[in-house]
Amino acid sequence: MDLQAWLENILPKDDFIIVAESFSGPLAIMLASADTAGLKGIVFVATFAKTSVRVPLFLTHTVEIMPIKSRLLTGVAQPLLMGRWSRRDFTEKFRRAMKLVPAKTIAGRLREALNADAVEQLRRLSLPSIYLQATQDRLVPPEMSLDFGRAACEILKIDGRHFLLQAKPSQSADQIMDFAARFD
Repeated sequence: MDLQAWLENILPKDDFIIVAESFSGPLAIMLASADTAGLKGIVFVATFAKTSVRVPLFLTHTVEIMPIKSRLLTGVAQPLLMGRWSRRDFTEKFRRAMKLVPAKTIAGRLREALNADAVEQLRRLSLPSIYLQATQDRLVPPEMSLDFGRAACEILKIDGRHFLLQAKPSQSADQIMDFAARFD
């Protein structure tokens, strides 16, 4: 079963919004395009509709054999993902979480992200949506939000790195709650 079908089976039966961070953006767009029952809106966070990164897909298989779960690599990734908001406790939680995810799963998600192209579906999106843009994101550059802006998605800038929800939890939560309140 693919990820979209799996998600469709576990979504709430009542009204809901999706918070789609990073790799989840294209998936949320696909769910919205499928007229998912109960879906009222989407909060996109530091994500993309189509990646601009060009990496030969065969290289994504190397992720399966790389030491991506090592303490060194997860420690090096933190400044990139969290910047000055990085905390030792979060780095440790991130490392533990990475250990739980099979390398094959990470490689598969990377391949999906590199192949993602949901721009046309995004342009046809009729659901209310906002985009929380991390102003210092090193993985998803600011130009990636342009597709969302062209799709009438409100772009809200928050000073932070790629893991915006973790780096700026209060400010991000305020924006998400304000958006969710539109549906009360």
